[in-house]
Amino acid sequence: MDEPLAAWGVAHVERHAEIESTNTRAAALAKGNAVALPALVIAARQTAGRGRGANRWWSGEGALTFSLLLDAAADRLPAECWPLLSLATALAVNDALAERLPAERVQLKWPNDVYVSGKKICGILVEAPPARPPRLIVGVGLNVNNSLRGGPEEIRARATSLTDEADQHFDVEEILEDVVRRMLVEMEAVAQRRFDLTSRWDARCLLRGRTVRIDQAPSLVAGRCLGIHIDGSLRVQTLDGERRVYAGVVQSWE
Repeated sequence: MDEPLAAWGVAHVERHAEIESTNTRAAALAKGNAVALPALVIAARQTAGRGRGANRWWSGEGALTFSLLLDAAADRLPAECWPLLSLATALAVNDALAERLPAERVQLKWPNDVYVSGKKICGILVEAPPARPPRLIVGVGLNVNNSLRGGPEEIRARATSLTDEADQHFDVEEILEDVVRRMLVEMEAVAQRRFDLTSRWDARCLLRGRTVRIDQAPSLVAGRCLGIHIDGSLRVQTLDGERRVYAGVVQSWE
């Protein structure tokens, strides 16, 4: 067993050199009771990592990709808490990165991304597979040592990695332990209804004060972002008044 992870409550760890998707593997584990939870599935490389909707998260050598499988009932995470898990995970990643980079460069993009210097460095995907008892999967893809400097211009313009930002190599295992530890602390706060969302998120919000366009197919919400509400929704000042957006894809912000 991985002792540092076990010390923070992870009961089972699977490591893969290459796998299609850690979330897909976690969903397979969720169908039975063969492993103790929380369980962690880690991959050195994903070939078909999933993002929101039809998006895909590809990871090359040096990236950190993992999925945390939770027992929703045992961890006291009823369905009304689930929308907060992506936000709690983003805050955990934010705080881990802010210890390795200037904190003001790290920002959060609602509902599930972490940005550094205006470029995406981490994506988060929370899924609830059809399992009984209920299970939750929190997938994280974080660019650590997989430099994007040699990639296509369109990729370099919108994505970055920790090694590119800090100009040094990092211990991926150390960052894994740090992020997972912080995630479990944040999730415990969610479970105990003491999760301090608004003040912490608004201070790091990439969208706050910007004009945003959010696709809620078939409708579109456009207006000035006012920050985040305590329930995890995004507050948007539209021409018709303030709207709270609970789901959708942010198409643009300026």
